[in-house]
Amino acid sequence: MHEGAEAIVTSGYWMGKSAVKKHRRPRTWRHPELDSRLTKSRLTSEARTLLKLQQLNFSCPSIYHLNLNDGILYMERVGGEPLVKSLNSEMSLETSRKIFNELGKLLRNLHLCGITHGDLTTTNIILDSLGEITLIDYGLSQSTFEVEPYGLDFHVLHECLQATHPMFPNAMEQIIESYLNLEESDLDEFAGGTIPTSKEVITRFEQIKGRVRYHD
Repeated sequence: MHEGAEAIVTSGYWMGKSAVKKHRRPRTWRHPELDSRLTKSRLTSEARTLLKLQQLNFSCPSIYHLNLNDGILYMERVGGEPLVKSLNSEMSLETSRKIFNELGKLLRNLHLCGITHGDLTTTNIILDSLGEITLIDYGLSQSTFEVEPYGLDFHVLHECLQATHPMFPNAMEQIIESYLNLEESDLDEFAGGTIPTSKEVITRFEQIKGRVRYHD
């Protein structure tokens, strides 16, 4: 399915269920002990994120099996195709508007769980035949109350849309509007802090964009 810098992702079956196998390969340029610690830490972090999201009723892949010694995580395979493929297949502006609206809501609901994605590209967003979207690949996710990672989620998505989907110039505006308009009750306080408000997140995103332009 996919071979990235840190892991190989393949599809298959686990106990008769359609599954995805994520194998974090040993990195020969790292000291073996350090590499083993990093692999275990990152897989454990990803598994904890998925379990937390499931407990909070946020739709995400289920975990089937975790093998820390071999660096392997087996997960539910989410049906559909990556959003990058759908957007590049002559999608209408009306359909794209609906998807970007749903993406803004989905991202805010993720953030309301106290979780940031960390690699929010259209490759890691799955669109199914019913028009429902699901986020995958939480390998760089964080459980945090600091506003910076929340703003960075938007920055990564913004850069992806600009580079890969320039035919949808209003995408970020539509996503942000939906993100800001999601009705929120009083923000939940988790152990350790309070989740940033939607306005705080977007303000930080704008600040990050400004810093990037300055350094360019």
